[in-house]
Amino acid sequence: RSIIQNPSHFRNHLRQAACFRRLQRYSEAARSAMIADCLYVLAGGTALETSDLIQLYWQALIQEALSGEVSFSVLYTPFEKEDEADKIKEANKSFAEKHPDYVQHIFTDPHGIHLLPERAESLPDQEYLLTLGFRNREIGKTVEKSVIRNLPVCPG
Repeated sequence: RSIIQNPSHFRNHLRQAACFRRLQRYSEAARSAMIADCLYVLAGGTALETSDLIQLYWQALIQEALSGEVSFSVLYTPFEKEDEADKIKEANKSFAEKHPDYVQHIFTDPHGIHLLPERAESLPDQEYLLTLGFRNREIGKTVEKSVIRNLPVCPG
């Protein structure tokens, strides 16, 4: 109700995040905390410590959501554009070593434009490769196809 009454107040979204967390709905909690962080900054919140704490909170919620997921696992690898093919092979190999239970299908997103969600103090310009490993080969292939497929461009 507090969000309906005042959707632009960041504290209302933080309260919602806390409720979702208690219900163990971590991805929804992370989304609410991200919205709270954006609203705080957009409203002119000047206390960097507050923004950093909110950011750490939603990043921890994302990690909690990922750790509870049993069908796939995730690995972030620093990305350098000049040796993309080698980095993708290296990321796949590293993933297989760290997550041997999720090697039925391994997919590294070739776009390399992901930001690290684990720490607020990551390098601001650093991009990361996102590698996903799946226990079920068919689910992995479906996710890979949906990520790499070319969508039609509609003029206008």
